[in-house]
Amino acid sequence: MENIKIKNLKWWQIALLSIAVSALGGLSSRKTKKQEKQLYNEELKQAPWAPPAWVFAPAWSINNFFLINALKKILKSNDIEKKKLLYLQGAIWLVFISFNYIYFNKKSPILGAAWTIADALLATGSFKTAMQQDKKIAYNYLPLVAWTSFASSLAVYQALRNPDPLLKTGPLIHLN
Repeated sequence: MENIKIKNLKWWQIALLSIAVSALGGLSSRKTKKQEKQLYNEELKQAPWAPPAWVFAPAWSINNFFLINALKKILKSNDIEKKKLLYLQGAIWLVFISFNYIYFNKKSPILGAAWTIADALLATGSFKTAMQQDKKIAYNYLPLVAWTSFASSLAVYQALRNPDPLLKTGPLIHLN
């Protein structure tokens, strides 16, 4: 991590890196945007409060901007215990990179909900851990906490209202 000198990045470099990371996450599904949009908008029952599919890409670019900024601050700081925050950050990235594969390729709303809830818990854990050491680092986790908490409500709705072909379940709740 030291070799890429992430701790020396400027804000605009972090912005470009966050867009690249977001695109990388999108590539993990190996589905076209049209196929992803079709699954999201047409095949799955969505929560009435669900935003349009196009909102997710900019939301994740913003989240990734703040995550990379947090990583930069963690690596620069000599005043914090870095190990736990770096492990949490690594787990957040693992969830992010693997989500599209689970959700779009495997079409599993139940695992999609589990991944989303895990992401919200990891973000909350990162926020709480950082808050004990450096509030400026902690605040970088708030956009992810907010987004994944909201997204968890959408994901749980989908998991309950849709069949899961991977896990071979029907909808867990039927509403009229």
